Amino acid sequence: LPERLIRALCSEIGLEAGMPADQLTRDKRKTLAKLLTQTPLPITGNRGFTYAEVTAGGVPLTEIRLETMESRLCLGLYLCGEICDVDGRIGGYNFQWAWSSGYLAGISAGNSPPN
Repeated sequence: LPERLIRALCSEIGLEAGMPADQLTRDKRKTLAKLLTQTPLPITGNRGFTYAEVTAGGVPLTEIRLETMESRLCLGLYLCGEICDVDGRIGGYNFQWAWSSGYLAGISAGNSPPN
């Protein structure tokens, strides 16, 4: 996560950003986990295709329900784009994977029952 986001989230629950996780109380860990998974992060823009990049590696597709993009290991976690181990050839295939898997993950997450 970006350092500014880490600092903001830690500040939200009264933690120092550099505090080791093993020094957090169980309640603070639960609060932090809830904050990390339930804080809305609206997309406010992008820098365009000139700055777009792609990476390799990620979560193996065998660990993902491809019809919903939900993790097989962590129910309620929906994965998309470069977090998945998918690499396409040059020519927009990586962008298309990111857009399509993101759309499917978002629709699936939105249709899933609340925890």
